[in-house]
Amino acid sequence: MPGDSPLPSRLSLRGDGGFDRSRRGRFRGGRFGAVLTAALSAAVLLFSVGGWSLYAYANGNVTHVDLDLGDDRPAADHDVENYLLVGTDSRAGTGDEYGGSSLVAGQRSDTTMLIHVAEDGATTMVSFPRDTLVVIPEYTDAAGKVHKKHRGRFNSAITDGGPSLLVKMIESLTGMRVDHYVSVDLAGFKQITDAIGGVDVCVLPSDFKDHFQDDNKRWRVSTNTNDTMSGWSGGPGTLHVNGEQALAFVRQRHGFMQGDIARINRQQQFLGAVLRKATSGDVLTNPLKSSALLRAATGAVTLGNTTLDELMALGLSMKGMAAGTMHVETLPTRAPGLADGGNPDNGTLPGFGAVQLYDPVDLAKIVMPLGGQVEGVTLEDTTASATPGPVTVPPAQVAVAVYNGSGTSGLAAKVTTALVREGFQATSAGNADPRAASQVRYGPGQEQAAWTVQAAVPGSIARADSTITGIHLILGSGYTGVVAPAMAGATPAAGTTPAAPAAAAPQGPPPPPCTL
Repeated sequence: MPGDSPLPSRLSLRGDGGFDRSRRGRFRGGRFGAVLTAALSAAVLLFSVGGWSLYAYANGNVTHVDLDLGDDRPAADHDVENYLLVGTDSRAGTGDEYGGSSLVAGQRSDTTMLIHVAEDGATTMVSFPRDTLVVIPEYTDAAGKVHKKHRGRFNSAITDGGPSLLVKMIESLTGMRVDHYVSVDLAGFKQITDAIGGVDVCVLPSDFKDHFQDDNKRWRVSTNTNDTMSGWSGGPGTLHVNGEQALAFVRQRHGFMQGDIARINRQQQFLGAVLRKATSGDVLTNPLKSSALLRAATGAVTLGNTTLDELMALGLSMKGMAAGTMHVETLPTRAPGLADGGNPDNGTLPGFGAVQLYDPVDLAKIVMPLGGQVEGVTLEDTTASATPGPVTVPPAQVAVAVYNGSGTSGLAAKVTTALVREGFQATSAGNADPRAASQVRYGPGQEQAAWTVQAAVPGSIARADSTITGIHLILGSGYTGVVAPAMAGATPAAGTTPAAPAAAAPQGPPPPPCTL
């Protein structure tokens, strides 16, 4: 990490930084991504008014790592750039601070974003919740032991196989080639925030209390204003936070009803505050603050297969973030349920603990427009509606053959039993080609009966198929369970209230400071 000494006196903050300014992004509606990019964007502004000596200093202050990615990768597209930005919770030199544990070694990807810069400069940021259960590619560890492809937590890839394995996992998951790797760790983030003098954050009131066990199996209670795991304590209201408090603010993940998603939202809020402060005249015209920011931002950064020029191009593409105009996506996830073999009471899955699951079709809808591809998902899957038509045919009048294309052994038999329990004439018919989304394929004259099956299997997609005479349910890896289909015109059971439609995700810049 960089020391506390000022920049060499010979370094000027005037002149041309010598990098390409041609890749200015044109931004679309959305919200912020994560904290790391704020420091990078602010550093770009310093380079843009600095001379060659300033550029040389920054380049020498950045850490570089070699990525071993092999040849089995998505094809390169020279008209676009894909950056993998990673905020790691490496605790080297920090002991058990920041909610750490002696049981956790090395580093984990605390915040991971894939940033796509299109040919026309339009920029999209995709965030991945760190507890998402994904497929980890085969890799060889430092001791030479080969680990076969397996399922694991998203943030474990960098712990098990370093940045190379994380990049391979992202490429396998999205079908998008990662051109550039950028990361920063906790200690570096603290220095970045201290360099700009801290920022104001908003903590809203909440009555939710989170009861949980820590890594040492001790029971704890956290709220959004008091979390002993991260060390955050403050609010509700508008608060000014420095490096130590900022780390606790963005790392808190207990005390929220939405868990890790709430933490991503908190990071998104904080990013806007950091970027606005870092690009303000208070920092850029102050030699002490601007040089401290440059030291912290470049000293905290690790680059893989990426030059400082390419990092500068990314920063230029992200200068519109302060206005809240970048297109931002977060992979939708959910807790395991009974149909997944999990415990819905605590969101755990045997063998994996507390994890989040995702629907491959949801991921495909995000990455396909960016040139990506999700295994087992077709464009037809992403454009079709998963909403069935009105259910007018009772389950007892519907015969359905169940096929297993999920990759989970025995699932067809399990689902057949569940459908029979709901009144269907269901039979297990064997295996099918792997796929992500479950499909209800129906022959001529079977459309309305197919809607009944589709309503019983949430997330499934109904398709006409003139080559069959009945109804085939082909289970995909995104299967979530069987429910009782609600007949059209049925009166809700006593004591129940129809669910309100989900509110649309907020767009545009984050809300102003708290008004309590």
